[in-house]
Amino acid sequence: MTNRTRTYPGWQFLLLLLALGGIIGGWIGDAIVRVWPAIGLLGRVQSVGLPTFTMDLHVFTLSFGFMLNINFFTILGFVLAWLFYRRL
Repeated sequence: MTNRTRTYPGWQFLLLLLALGGIIGGWIGDAIVRVWPAIGLLGRVQSVGLPTFTMDLHVFTLSFGFMLNINFFTILGFVLAWLFYRRL
């Protein structure tokens, strides 16, 4: 009897899938809300993150910031991407 373990692709591939899942989920959600405005509550966006912070050092300028705009369809895209990753 052999000991088989399941190996998954790397975490970089998971991050790529999650990003694509969120982007595509957001696009599909926007299209669905435009066609069917009655479910506008599901398309409502919540922003989470750090607003842009800029430092002007006279020689160069540094800008930092991260904003994640989440709605139901984005979360659904994340979940579907994670399930797809687990199936690989």
